[in-house]
Amino acid sequence: MLLTTVAFDRFVREDDSGGLTALLLASEEPARRSFLARIEERLTDGFPPHVIREAAGFYALAVIGCAPSAARAAALLGRGELRQWHIVPITRFLEIARARQLDWVGDLGVRLAKRIRAGELLLSAEWDFVVALLDEGKADPPVTEGVVLAWLRSVHHGRPSALPRRLRASRFLDLLLPAVFAIDGLGSQIPAAGWDGTTWDPVPALPAALARLTAEGRLDRAALLAATIDRLVRGDRPAALRPFVLLHDALAPAAAEVAAHLPSYATLLASAPSPIAGLAQRTLRAAGCLPGLDVSADVLARPEKGLVKAQLTWLDRAARADPSQAAAIAGVAAVALRSPVLDIQEQAGALIARYRPLAPPAAPAPPPAAFRAPPSTRAVMPPPIGTAAELAEEYVAVLRDPSAVRWERILAALVSLPPDGFRETLEPVLTRNDRSGHRHIPALDKAIRARAGLPFDPDVEQRMLALVEHAWSQAFVETPADILTLRLAELAVQLTRSPIPVLLATPTHVTGSLDPAVLIDRLARVETPWELDFQQALLRLPRVAEPAVLARAEALTGPHGRRLATWLRTGGLPDPVSTRREQRSRQSPGDRRLVVDLESSRADPGRILLEDAVVTLTRPAEPRSRSRRSYRPDVLATALPHHREVVAAWALPDLAALADQDARDASLLPLLADAEGPLGPATALAVTYGLGARHTPDRVAAVDAFLSLCSSPGFPAAVGTELGDLGSDGTIKLTRVTEALTEAHHAGATAEVWHLLATALPHLLTTTPHGLPALLELATTTVTALSERATIPADVPGLAALARRPGGSRLLREARRLQAALERA
Repeated sequence: MLLTTVAFDRFVREDDSGGLTALLLASEEPARRSFLARIEERLTDGFPPHVIREAAGFYALAVIGCAPSAARAAALLGRGELRQWHIVPITRFLEIARARQLDWVGDLGVRLAKRIRAGELLLSAEWDFVVALLDEGKADPPVTEGVVLAWLRSVHHGRPSALPRRLRASRFLDLLLPAVFAIDGLGSQIPAAGWDGTTWDPVPALPAALARLTAEGRLDRAALLAATIDRLVRGDRPAALRPFVLLHDALAPAAAEVAAHLPSYATLLASAPSPIAGLAQRTLRAAGCLPGLDVSADVLARPEKGLVKAQLTWLDRAARADPSQAAAIAGVAAVALRSPVLDIQEQAGALIARYRPLAPPAAPAPPPAAFRAPPSTRAVMPPPIGTAAELAEEYVAVLRDPSAVRWERILAALVSLPPDGFRETLEPVLTRNDRSGHRHIPALDKAIRARAGLPFDPDVEQRMLALVEHAWSQAFVETPADILTLRLAELAVQLTRSPIPVLLATPTHVTGSLDPAVLIDRLARVETPWELDFQQALLRLPRVAEPAVLARAEALTGPHGRRLATWLRTGGLPDPVSTRREQRSRQSPGDRRLVVDLESSRADPGRILLEDAVVTLTRPAEPRSRSRRSYRPDVLATALPHHREVVAAWALPDLAALADQDARDASLLPLLADAEGPLGPATALAVTYGLGARHTPDRVAAVDAFLSLCSSPGFPAAVGTELGDLGSDGTIKLTRVTEALTEAHHAGATAEVWHLLATALPHLLTTTPHGLPALLELATTTVTALSERATIPADVPGLAALARRPGGSRLLREARRLQAALERA
């Protein structure tokens, strides 16, 4: 029989690997070379890949039977279609290699091993194939991450109890084991013990197995312990270090071994992540090896309460055991006095008082300065887009980041740029970019096509026209951010029907604010303004106009000029009435939210058509089941830059979701701080929910907003009222709020934080929710700082009664501390 693809396919159909092996060995070298060329053609000319994968074992036999070198064989066997090494008949494969007297089988194994990538899930049988080639050629694999992981998975294949035996039998143990310690991140890939016949064990079995091999003398204990400690010192992600922590515990180093590695343990204690530092501390204490006092000073400056308290206890015992060191130890303990944790301050103070009673008192720290809110930076808008090429760049950018500033620049450019180069420059970007999922793109595309003289879908124009005609209906304005949608529709419709030289509503500042003098200049150039554009311009004007500007507005003629003058003279959009509302879920009555309803306060006929849509808001009785924000925060904020209470009211469900649904993105909160207008219940609730947000960046945004707004009279107390309400039943988690308010205190807003807490605590003390002790501790810290500033804080109703209760819980201890601080102030 000739060695042809027809014969090969027959062997595949009949699953006859023996017949193929016999034919390969009976064929001459020219026939083999010709057949290999046909196989390579199949792999490159579009032969169905799934057909090749299913017969990969037969193709592997063809490769070893015909390939002239290890390099050629590895190139073929490493292809994706043939990377099914687990179905290669190893016995037949080696039979062919031996019959051909190939001296490069080991080299082939090395080359295939190099192709194993760390991210690949290599089956145990695939690794067995590579190992068979390495064993046949008496070669060692390269020490790569992929090889080490493949080896680890192989030795872990089977019952966990047999792992020591499999490690002992592996000829690669001494070669590959050191790499387990040397390669960063590999620890997280060490398999769990798995199923032992009765239960699933998630703990890695490797540490115990290695400790057993050291006890047997198969592995060098000193070298293994040194590698373990070195791995911990070099650090890694917590999951990657866990097996090495377990190995360290399994080795249980003796005092002499600990002393030999004292510098490394000291490094871990001072600067390693908390679990590793705790391991070092326990190990050193058990061995009686107290590191230098400079290391203890580093430990006492750490934020982990347990580590610091344990170190203080250790130092106390050391001072008792060696009185000659007591004064030095007391000096080091002073580091802990700077801890924000009052328990630690008291423990450190007691140690210092015990061992340094005659030491001169430290110089009093200067009283902290009164907090000043950071100045607002209301940046001006970037320069307008100047060319069609720049507009094309902004179009592509807005698909990735549809920011309010970008949208305003694009809208302004579509109206004011000359049409030169529009078609040549913008037609390609309309077809080459993915525009799916962008709600504003149909209107924008229609406007660009109209401006560039390109054909557009008339159905799109009809939809845009319907939007413009019904813009005054609240059904089309889910939030004030939807004004952008309406303005885009108006632009798409009016750009060719009633062109204007300049848009009126383009803001002069990135907050969305519009300089009234600039609007007057623009209005003088526009004979017939677009109505939505004009109304958005009005909503962006400041509340107060300078007399000279007002006089210029009064001199305008035409209906729009008179409307502008009236708007400026009367102070613009009146603030609506904000009313707090509690929402409760019918399925889970304990789930609740506080939101705000808005009602227009204007009774006169001077309102604009968009007014009802933006200042009328009635929330349902039940909270929304999950966050589904459909707007960009900056687009919402820039629609009403001088009415932050209105913006906050519209956004409250999504801001509440930061705290009660673990949602993300509190970027609106700093925008509220940069906006203008009176503060009301919606703004206070917005900041309160942000302080209780699940994610740290969102709490940081809330702290920034609080620092900017807390100088407004009554605002800290307003936030305190909402915190007392929402925190009393766990709607907001106090532990998160405490962390955020601690940052505000460190930023200098100590008095403002105290006023907030003094308002919230009477509500919280009645229910004592989880996290209250830490909040009381922060209150004590702020009271102490304020007493140094000669500021007398108020009493807290309910605190004295709680402080008098018998018991030693942390809640009662913190209540007594705060009560004592108030009595001293």
